[in-house]
Order: sequence, then C-alpha cells, then structure tokens
Amino acid sequence: MSDEIKNNGHGHHETEFEREDLSTRGVFLFMAGLAVSGIVIYFIIVGMYSFLDKYERSQMATASPLVTTKGSMSRVVTQEDMDKKFKDNGAPMLETNERGQLRDFLMNQENQLNSYGWVDEKAGVAHIPIDRAMDLVVQRGLPVFSQGANSSGSTEAKPDDKKSATDNERRVSP
Repeated sequence: MSDEIKNNGHGHHETEFEREDLSTRGVFLFMAGLAVSGIVIYFIIVGMYSFLDKYERSQMATASPLVTTKGSMSRVVTQEDMDKKFKDNGAPMLETNERGQLRDFLMNQENQLNSYGWVDEKAGVAHIPIDRAMDLVVQRGLPVFSQGANSSGSTEAKPDDKKSATDNERRVSP
C-alpha cells in the first residue's frame, strides 16, 4: 500500500487538531461586555425617546385657542356625553360601557332564571326558578300529549283522502 492511502492523501505531514481551546476567562469577558453594551443601548434609547417626546410636546400647537386640553383622555364615555352629541342626528347609539352593560344583561338573565314572574299575565304564562321546575318535573313527570288530541286535525286520513293522496303521489313521482 502506498503512503498516500495510509495518511489519507496528506502525504508525510502529520494531521493534527487545534490544541488550544477557548478560555473561560474570555467567554466571561465577552458575556460581561455584551451585558454592559445592552444596558448602555437601553439607556440611550430611553433617553432618545424621552427627548423626542418632550420636543414633540413643546412643538405641538393646539387646534384652536378655544379648545382646552384635558389631562388625559378617558376611554369611558358617559351616557350623557353620548346623548349630547348624537341625540338629534339619528345615528345608532354605540355601547358606552361594554363590561357594565354585559354584566347588567347577565345579571338580569340570572335573576329571571332564579325568580318567579309573569311572562304574559293575560295568557297566564309565568316563569319559575329552574330548581323548582326540575322538582315539579320529577314529581309529576313530563307532560304527555296523545296523538289524537291535536285540535288542528287528526293524523288519520279518510278513505276519500287516501284516494286523493295516492293520486297526488302518482302525479309527483316519475
């Protein structure tokens, strides 16, 4: 066998690897430098944004000398504010307090489910609490309606009706 094959094609030179690794001191110095530069960049950015914010506030002019600015804008709009602005223009009213309105709606539903009251007093229809309704169903059972008790008509057809029904089926079917 030739020497080239034994040495993997490198000739007579010995193949070696790097004997020097990274030192832990170098790694820690790099990490410390990275942390320090990150902190410095953070303070530079914060300072720049605060400077630009102050500059923008100083250069901002009010739209009209009659307009006074409030301290901070509020997201809560009262119903009186909405009534003043949109009373006469016919626009649909937007929700002014979404969470409060949803809470009120859910509480009204909960109260109706857990209380007695009239749905239609003239017709004699009332609502009762769910627990009481379930107790009544357990005591009395579910209401059963017989098939022949329908007031709109019975389900059985008369002999003449059967003949006309079969005629209709013949007409419809191909």
